[in-house]
Amino acid sequence: MRIWKGRANHVLVAALMPALAITACNTDGSMETSAPEATKATEDGPLGKYDPPITVTTVRALPDLETYREGESIDDNLWTRDLKELFGIQVVNKWKVNHKQYNNKITVSMISGDMPDFYQVDAKQLQQIVEAGQAADLTDVYEKYASDVTRRSFEEFGSVKLKGATFDGRLMALPLNGGIPGGAQMIWIRKDWLDNLGLEPPRTMDDVIKIALAFTNEDPDRNGKHDTYGLNVMKDLFGGWAGLDGFFNGYHSYPYNPANGSGTDLTFLKNAEGDVVLADTLPEVKVALGKLQELYKAGAIPKEFSVLDGSKAGELATTHKIGMAYGEFWVGTWPIAGMKKEDPKTDWRPYPIVSADGAPVHPSGRGDIPTQFIVVNKAAKHPEAVLKILNYYHEKVSGPNRDPNYHQVKEGDVNYQVFSLSPIIGPGFSNQNQTDNDLIQEALRTGDESKLTSSAKTYYDGIKEYENGNLDMWLWNALFGADGAYSITNRYDRETPPVTSVYMGQPTTAMVTKGPILRDLEVKIFTEIINGTRPLDDFDTAFVEEWYKQGGQEILDEVTASGRLK
Repeated sequence: MRIWKGRANHVLVAALMPALAITACNTDGSMETSAPEATKATEDGPLGKYDPPITVTTVRALPDLETYREGESIDDNLWTRDLKELFGIQVVNKWKVNHKQYNNKITVSMISGDMPDFYQVDAKQLQQIVEAGQAADLTDVYEKYASDVTRRSFEEFGSVKLKGATFDGRLMALPLNGGIPGGAQMIWIRKDWLDNLGLEPPRTMDDVIKIALAFTNEDPDRNGKHDTYGLNVMKDLFGGWAGLDGFFNGYHSYPYNPANGSGTDLTFLKNAEGDVVLADTLPEVKVALGKLQELYKAGAIPKEFSVLDGSKAGELATTHKIGMAYGEFWVGTWPIAGMKKEDPKTDWRPYPIVSADGAPVHPSGRGDIPTQFIVVNKAAKHPEAVLKILNYYHEKVSGPNRDPNYHQVKEGDVNYQVFSLSPIIGPGFSNQNQTDNDLIQEALRTGDESKLTSSAKTYYDGIKEYENGNLDMWLWNALFGADGAYSITNRYDRETPPVTSVYMGQPTTAMVTKGPILRDLEVKIFTEIINGTRPLDDFDTAFVEEWYKQGGQEILDEVTASGRLK
């Protein structure tokens, strides 16, 4: 099964409804206008078939390791065969490259004008393509050809996916992600260390600090050595493992600009006066930095954190040198997944983030705005064919009659990710894991498994195996158990929803040109404040003032004038 490091998870069930209608086209792609042909055109719909067949072109990014079932390839597989047989759509890949070269290759194609009928792009490329007039307007195509499942996917959570692909009121691309905000952190803590020291899980930020200091100074692993740290931190400062997002959230601050990021994935908020500001520059961030500086001085944060990447920070956990880290739901799958089997006394558990002052604490949220898109070439003869391909993917992978044979298939010892062969991999529903978790919790309470989806049944069975002694299944308990990670994110969504950026547009010109420089400035100043080589007041002068001077004000002006604010 597929566990995404994000909020969407499509693990699937059953079969597809039959094709709805037949389309009549001339061989040159134009529609006939005689009465019988006009009737056929009217009957055409989201899953209609072309007769005669048509050919559409695309391009593909390939994984580092290509693994196909016998008789299949990226060019010829169950998806392409179905599209040809059921819909009369022959999909041809104009070129294929390793995913690491894809962005460069698509940029070269954009410059040369040698573009396929449809292709995948990121937010920056979409902006350029729309401005260059190369993208087909899909507004009317979507209204006529989007299936019910595709509509529900695109229009969930206030249609945020569609809004991210809309320019001047017109739909110019098909979003491939976005929806419910992801990125919310929790606190992963060694419960066995808490028990050794007679401590309770944290209820306040003061508790978090108390635990961090105790894990540093009171020999929580009982090995008689002073060799542990209380709070894991890695060099990027923000991110899904050993990032500080959740720590900042405890002080009602929402910075996010990781050292390994683009510098354009920013969180903008509105202040009391209604003006747009960068979350990272607000006074609450300084308060949290001051607490981190104190923890570092006390030895509770690894001295070398400024050079630790995620893997090195992971080694601190797996070698039992660290007892607490902020992170996302997927921490249970990496880096700590195997620790329970190696040493059954090891007891990592996720806990909700906590507040410094008793006021409700909201996690940071990201990913609600789409960042990947399918563009249809303005010159394409059949833009609606792209919607049909997406509809079919959603019917097979995300719809009520979804079919597991189109998601992941195990043959021998190999799990084939069949879904990834589809010419378009749609966004599906961004809260599938949360829905499955609710079903699992009910089944755990009642013992009634009848309402479980196929994916939820897989996770439920894993939990039961873990409870019966199979420690390989620990990760399913960590994610979907009674107090697992998804129970925490569900609670966030229902009681303390994530704080997300008020800006819903793509990166502005100033973000693209100034963002990386400002990102490096932020990481440098924050790191030096935490490790004590700068005083805390440098937050105001060396960071906030310089951020505005070095391009921040220009970014704020563009965001404010964009017309893309919530």
